[in-house]
Amino acid sequence: MGVFRDLLTVVYVTWRQYLYTSGALLTLTWKWMTKGKDYFVEYVYPEPECLKNWNHKYVQLKDIRMHYVEEGPVDGEVLLMSFGIHGDFSWSILNERIDRPSGISNYNMSLLIDDIRQFIETLGLKKVTLAAHDWGAMICWRVAMLHENLIDRLIICNVPHPIAFYEAYKISKEQREKSWYIYLFQSQYIPEIAMRSNKMRMLEAMFRGKKAGIRNSQNFTDEDMLAWKHVFSQPGGTTGPLNYYRDLFNAPSIPRKLVVVQPKVLILWGDEDEFLDKRGAELSVKFCRNGRVQMIRGASHWVQQDQPELVNAYMEQFMKEDNYRVVENLNEFKSHL
Repeated sequence: MGVFRDLLTVVYVTWRQYLYTSGALLTLTWKWMTKGKDYFVEYVYPEPECLKNWNHKYVQLKDIRMHYVEEGPVDGEVLLMSFGIHGDFSWSILNERIDRPSGISNYNMSLLIDDIRQFIETLGLKKVTLAAHDWGAMICWRVAMLHENLIDRLIICNVPHPIAFYEAYKISKEQREKSWYIYLFQSQYIPEIAMRSNKMRMLEAMFRGKKAGIRNSQNFTDEDMLAWKHVFSQPGGTTGPLNYYRDLFNAPSIPRKLVVVQPKVLILWGDEDEFLDKRGAELSVKFCRNGRVQMIRGASHWVQQDQPELVNAYMEQFMKEDNYRVVENLNEFKSHL
């Protein structure tokens, strides 16, 4: 049954990939016919002020040179913010790969996990609290599973545990429908063209659209939007993240004995997420030895932008507290994502 189920999954994902890619291709063709070539002009956006005057540093890992920003007291507890790691971007975090190698194989999940391991070990960080959102969170869940000795606590914003996502994907039609962009991003060239065309309107809709956008729009300024466009308009700015998504369904299986996250976990979840069913958050708890979900009402997928004060307060409380519920009698599962 396992082989048959895997085959059906491949067929289903491939069918949805072709469906959404065909739709995107037809839309782009129509835009070419009605709007002309100006619709597809690519712009390089200037660097806004919010990206300047940070304490920028660099570390050489085995294969890449990584950029990071260091703030706070030298002897303080380490909070490694991976909201923007590996191609995703948040100007308030500023953690991105400087080297953007080409080719899908260079965005293999195993390599990205090892980047974080190398980063922590090379800088000699101790008792790390790892905080992550979206693309970075998919990686950091696995870092906490595979390298629990390096992570003291894990804070995840609006991304389920990898196995919980797979479970939600199986049982939830809503989640399968919300995953439309993942299917589209499996194809090459068309998503990049769509993302960069029309002055990056697709990227802007992710943050300012009625369905997926930030609910508290005052928390996301024109300068914030320019910061995203500046980063994504750089050479390799869109290709890197999309290559990561193309390797998502080929992510290595997690060893059965490691699927349960041993460090303490706090999952912060905006309950109006347009991309992820909140059942994924609820299912994630059973894969955490010591963790909980904190729902944030009225917040979108971009929970840290929607409710920054509340998110910061929950994070600070979590880093200080010691009492946490321990989940007993956990089952073991095999990951297919």
